[in-house]
Amino acid sequence: MTLLTSILVATDFSVDGNNAVRRAALLAHEHGARLRILHVLNAAGCKPLRDWFSPTLNFDLKATQARDALRRLAVEISGAYDLTASIEVIVGDPFETLMQASEHVDLVVLGRRGHGRFKGLLVGRTVDRMLRICRRPVLVVKSSVQGTYRRVLVPIDFTASSDAAIRVADRMRRDEGMHVFHAINSQREAVLRDADVPEHVIRETRLMEEGAINARMRRQVARLGLDSTPMKYALAYGPPVRSTLRHAQRLGADLIVAGKQGRSTLGSFLLGSVSSRVLSEATCDMLIVPLPRDSTPPQAVETVAPRLNSEPYIDNAAIARSAAAHAGALTQGHWIHNKAQFVSRRAS
Repeated sequence: MTLLTSILVATDFSVDGNNAVRRAALLAHEHGARLRILHVLNAAGCKPLRDWFSPTLNFDLKATQARDALRRLAVEISGAYDLTASIEVIVGDPFETLMQASEHVDLVVLGRRGHGRFKGLLVGRTVDRMLRICRRPVLVVKSSVQGTYRRVLVPIDFTASSDAAIRVADRMRRDEGMHVFHAINSQREAVLRDADVPEHVIRETRLMEEGAINARMRRQVARLGLDSTPMKYALAYGPPVRSTLRHAQRLGADLIVAGKQGRSTLGSFLLGSVSSRVLSEATCDMLIVPLPRDSTPPQAVETVAPRLNSEPYIDNAAIARSAAAHAGALTQGHWIHNKAQFVSRRAS
């Protein structure tokens, strides 16, 4: 497992912001990483500050108050994790400051929302913009720190983004390894039922598909050189976001690691409503991993089912014929010929 060497965490002194500091401190302790704690004073948006400080106080005093708050956090984490962190207060735009500060770290840690006296300086829009644009993995902390991450869930769609997510998840995992998950959002069964294919043939087809995807998941992990890493694999049928949320709940996952870009809506976590839904509905922390700079963009989504092997596509008619033959359902030659043609036309 490759360790993290440097971590940046930003706080607005809200509950979520301070939980982000504590999570970053625990990670820094586990990895022996350098930790930088940052607070950004937004000169253009200080109304929340005026609600706390006297309006007569000057801006320098506001910065002093923020430094004092950071020092108290640094003392807390020093006692809890035997860790010395650097602290800094910067006056500027929160997003631009964080983007610049993130250039030289392995991980950025942020709280999802702000509810404290500094509310508005690092919430909503700033976090969302960081998730979309930042070229470093961004960990969004949604809960208090209960210990190290033990159940790390990695939803994959077999793109380069999935590779990046698996690699970063390997850096975050502890003793229990990680759980690799794929949601099969396939229309194959509906196509076969529309073609009046018998249910036992459809069941055989499902088993074939599940076996092929399971094998592909293991090949992807092995290709990354992680085949000796403790892994658990799982599949589910359904829309990627809903299936992933349901599986995370069943698993009791305390961290979801996902690629920022992919061929499915799950891979494109950070685009519009998908990002909002996952971040609002997931009960655990989420780590968003960008596509490496030297990687090619993910391929477009396939219309029927994900590619299961090295062939350019999957022939639904061929699968129907093979499944039917295996199940002993081929009693008339013209039946499978006509049905396979219909399945092929519907799939295309």
